[in-house]
Amino acid sequence: MRAGENPFAPGRLERLLGYDPALAGTTWEALESRWHDLGRRAAVTGHRGAGKSALLRAWAQRCDSPVVLHFNEQRRRLDEADRQQIATGAGRVWIIDGADYLALRDRPALHRAAKAAAGILVSRYRARGWPELLRLKSTPQLAGALLERISASHAGQFRFDLDARFRRCDGNLREFWLACYDDLAGRKVL
Repeated sequence: MRAGENPFAPGRLERLLGYDPALAGTTWEALESRWHDLGRRAAVTGHRGAGKSALLRAWAQRCDSPVVLHFNEQRRRLDEADRQQIATGAGRVWIIDGADYLALRDRPALHRAAKAAAGILVSRYRARGWPELLRLKSTPQLAGALLERISASHAGQFRFDLDARFRRCDGNLREFWLACYDDLAGRKVL
């Protein structure tokens, strides 16, 4: 199978799945209402690969010109573009993906500037002082439901060992999809 034909190609998954709050037992309206109740400052929590980034990307699309900052293991510092966004971000909603990764020495500057934000939604592994908007948890059942959405025609070949596949990926849906991609591409998966 060619990479462009693989239903588990990352770009295709991004376009196809997005984020559906119904899979977490809620609605956009309920999430937004709770966010307002929490003072428009909250965290989306969950383990690695549970869907936090997907939720934040979808939330950002629902906002009018949000400030979006993304941090991860490779990107831990505020850069000049981030500082420019922060400087012009007063009165806007801030979306901070991977807040746990931000270097300690950059956090005070971000916190000071964030006081002028119209609202903040961050993703973290644990809330740690932030009010928790939603805790995401991936399950084999969720992986199965998403598998049907991605490719009903290929779901059957992965359904028979779905639980074992899910455990091998430690519940990380991103790793789960990459393993499915590798299997269809004919690569050996551990």
